[in-house]
Amino acid sequence: MQAELFDWDKIRVFRTVAHLGSMSAAAIRLGGSVPTISRRVSDLEADLNTQLFHRSTRGIELTEAGSILLRHADVMADVMEAVEIDVADRQGTQTGIVRLDVDEALLAWWLMPQLPVFLRSHPGIDLRTSAWTPPTAEALNRADILTTLDRPVQSDLVTRRLGKVHYAIYAAPTHPAAEHGPASLEDIDTVRCVFPLGLADRIAGSLTPATPLRQFCERSPVTNSLASALAECRSGASLCALPTFVEASHTDIFRICPLPEIRDDIWLSFPERARRLERCTTVLDWLRGLLNAEAHPCFRQNPAQALRMEPAPLLRRQA
Repeated sequence: MQAELFDWDKIRVFRTVAHLGSMSAAAIRLGGSVPTISRRVSDLEADLNTQLFHRSTRGIELTEAGSILLRHADVMADVMEAVEIDVADRQGTQTGIVRLDVDEALLAWWLMPQLPVFLRSHPGIDLRTSAWTPPTAEALNRADILTTLDRPVQSDLVTRRLGKVHYAIYAAPTHPAAEHGPASLEDIDTVRCVFPLGLADRIAGSLTPATPLRQFCERSPVTNSLASALAECRSGASLCALPTFVEASHTDIFRICPLPEIRDDIWLSFPERARRLERCTTVLDWLRGLLNAEAHPCFRQNPAQALRMEPAPLLRRQA
């Protein structure tokens, strides 16, 4: 096939089918019908005079030729995206959409309280935030910037480690365990304490079974909802294990037991194209400032430094 006659639209359809693993999923993603998607793939196979998929009642699988084409198609997609950025978007790099995926707790309890000031300062930037989830073949990550506690595995991302997230156990002033102030795990061993699922998984994956914190976590209820965990804590129904930066936005709970055994890196990641857009660099600079360990001690690497500040006195919290 001559390069001048190469049909990017057929390649785009093929690439979507290959990544999603089915014609029907590709039809939903691209807004077409299954017969249309199937015909476009068949036309491409005819153009290339080769079979790209093995078709069966169980679904479709790439042939060897299909796998080779997919690698080239991914490169082509990057080129098309670069064309859009470097040519079509050249007059508007300061304004427009920036898609930001952030760890859910960081997003809700640290970035969101700062968002109004950012938007007022940069009215031309349409910042669209989402809670980060690991990308899959069915849902490829299309964010311009990622701020995560797991290092992204995509090889095409520029990734920098910022600070650390530290954890502690929190209580509402009305909780009985709050009467005695700061405590140790031994002091609250029999008290109900809720663990968010992500934190429970980290404890199970990094601490040995004999570790008191892991044993305490395994005896405790676990929830997949950060909102419900925080709500249960604020109501006084139970203690809750939370990242320490929650203190900045929720002064109605207070820290009674630090958990220095467990902590997470904060990763800031973005594709190379983000550095060529002024609106993306503006968001990157904003994030670096918000997560700067010197300005915000809760993100310092050393647990002794990050957790060195004593929780505010109970009476002050109640006030």
